[in-house]
Amino acid sequence: MKRVVLVGSDFSPSSLPPALRLRFFASHLPEFGWQPTVLTVDPRFYEAAIDPENARLLPDWLEVIRTGAIPQRVSRRAGVGDIGLRSLVHHALALDRLCRRGDVDLVFIPIPPNFPVLLGRLMYERHGVPYVVDYIDPWVDEYYARLPIQERPGGYKWRLSYALARILEPVALRHAAHLVGVSTSYTAPIIARYPWLTDADHTGIPYGGEPGDVEYVRRHPRRNSIFDPDDGAVHISYVGRGGADMHPTLRAVFAAVRAGLDQHPALFRRLRLHFVGTTYDPHWDGTYDILPLAREVGAEELVSEHPRRVPYLDALQIMIDSHALLAVGSDQPHYTASKIFPFILAERPLLAVFHRDSTVVDVLSRTGAGDAVTFSDEGPGAHVSSIHDHLLRLLSLPAGTRPATCWDAFDQYTARSMSRRLAAVFDDALRAAGPHVRAKGRV
Repeated sequence: MKRVVLVGSDFSPSSLPPALRLRFFASHLPEFGWQPTVLTVDPRFYEAAIDPENARLLPDWLEVIRTGAIPQRVSRRAGVGDIGLRSLVHHALALDRLCRRGDVDLVFIPIPPNFPVLLGRLMYERHGVPYVVDYIDPWVDEYYARLPIQERPGGYKWRLSYALARILEPVALRHAAHLVGVSTSYTAPIIARYPWLTDADHTGIPYGGEPGDVEYVRRHPRRNSIFDPDDGAVHISYVGRGGADMHPTLRAVFAAVRAGLDQHPALFRRLRLHFVGTTYDPHWDGTYDILPLAREVGAEELVSEHPRRVPYLDALQIMIDSHALLAVGSDQPHYTASKIFPFILAERPLLAVFHRDSTVVDVLSRTGAGDAVTFSDEGPGAHVSSIHDHLLRLLSLPAGTRPATCWDAFDQYTARSMSRRLAAVFDDALRAAGPHVRAKGRV
């Protein structure tokens, strides 16, 4: 069986999205001819909270190598918190040992964090091992760079981060065997940016849904600390990040809620909208991202925001306990919400408000798992009445209503199916590398 090292600074028991994505792939790759080893960091060095129960979702056979990292108390003195940078040397040494022993056919590195992608280039140069890079988020993020100067993030950190990204990304990708992204819209700008890359060099592979995780939570219920599902209110939840790129969509949602309060006060006053895990920052400073938007239209009494991320299994419990789910999209057409797959698996009525070009719209259309209000250049604000009508329908549904999801159609979006696609990318990358490359440091 071919051997791949999955390099992820965050891994189980972390609940961060990159950690979940690596676990999904690692669990299913052997079925398609690839034996994974996960190279990660000892959880003692994580900044984000961990959930030890996540470890129960790992396959017993999976080899996980955990290294040290520069402690936060040391790195923070230099203004560095990035786990990928703090563990870069530790991972380089461990990966080099594996490659020298001939135990690696390919290296797979997701970003963020971004700096570990340099390890792929390093192992290629030293040992001839091909590497595949996975874009969960952009490294060179032009979103803020396109904004007027006065609207860009303040301070030196964003400017330094953007400058380093422009310098280091081409260095890291110069000999990448292939690029993977949660959507090709994430990788297409990279293909256009660097002349040595072509359309054949990137593949879109979404997160996928892991049915076993939802089944696990149903068998082992957890305490819901956000709301009481039996208090007589209609609880509609959004679990995921916030951010300025989502504000137009959220404003449209809250305008629809305000309209509902004005037109159907008795029904809409039963509504409770919960926004959970809206910031990735483990050092939340007390600033709310979403609640002020509800306050603008006088809908804050129906809205609660819990900015700190909750553990993955808690998030699944919140979805399962909700009467319905809300998914809100970005003003960036390429935005692909990985949360859509566990939302579907939770089997709750679902309303999504997304740009029409987002892959979320296609997923819901194919599976019939929820309704979508879509917008384009006119923006979500032009669709307030449609959002209102959909919310009115959700509030009128009998308790326990489940969507008529086509599970045969959903099968193509499972973590297993995504792992099959990734294994095919690995096979092609290994064939393209050829024995003359792979023999460099191994024979």
